[in-house]
Amino acid sequence: MKFVFCTTSHAIPDGDKRFCGSCKLQHDNMTAAYDLLMKNEMCSNLYKDADRMNVVITTNQLLVGLWDRASCDNCFKFDGQVLKNFTDLNDEFRKCKNFTSDNDVCTKCKPEYIDMNDFYLDLDKNNNGHICFDIQDMMNRTRVLWSKELKCCQRVVNMTVFLASVGVVALLPLLLFYSGAIVLTKRRESHHGLLNEQEPDLDAPSTSQLITAAILSTPSEPPAFVVQAQTKKVSSLVSLTDDSSDLSSDDEPVIKPKIN
Repeated sequence: MKFVFCTTSHAIPDGDKRFCGSCKLQHDNMTAAYDLLMKNEMCSNLYKDADRMNVVITTNQLLVGLWDRASCDNCFKFDGQVLKNFTDLNDEFRKCKNFTSDNDVCTKCKPEYIDMNDFYLDLDKNNNGHICFDIQDMMNRTRVLWSKELKCCQRVVNMTVFLASVGVVALLPLLLFYSGAIVLTKRRESHHGLLNEQEPDLDAPSTSQLITAAILSTPSEPPAFVVQAQTKKVSSLVSLTDDSSDLSSDDEPVIKPKIN
């Protein structure tokens, strides 16, 4: 119950009072009490599977999950030196900021800010992003103070790089267009060259032209054997005509006598 109250009251950090550092004692007491309950079989049997919701076990899992989600155990590595060292760096930066005018704070407090930020980046790298919630909250608030409130994070824009980038972006479509046009022209020229090399084959005579040439090349005179056959037929007709003329020229036909 005390851990639940501590968690709720420190949901929003108040000064130096934060969730992991302020509620560690209550978390440890809750964990010890739950382990003692589970070790006693008579007591554990009264609460384990006593109802459909398993209220005791479910409540413990939720509270432990909340502690693990905040990565609070990483705050107390090396006997709590991680959280203590980062808190000291944060205190040094705050002290510098409080005793420096706003016009000079960006210059005079920059070393303290860089030390604090580098320490945080090393933690993030060594813990694979699982940084203690208290450390995350201090770093986030410090970054907001440094960049937005104090306006110390003024980035100087390099106009040369900017103009070069704009020029590259503007010329890139033209370069792509002309490159594509050149490639297409080269391909068409090479394809046209192949067609010119194959031009003699394309001039070969067509089928209709071959048929016409064959008809024109056929001789107009009939073959020899046809001429001979026609000559023999004419000769036979002439001989028959001569025989009939001899019979009818001077001789009279012989009249046969009638027999009574």
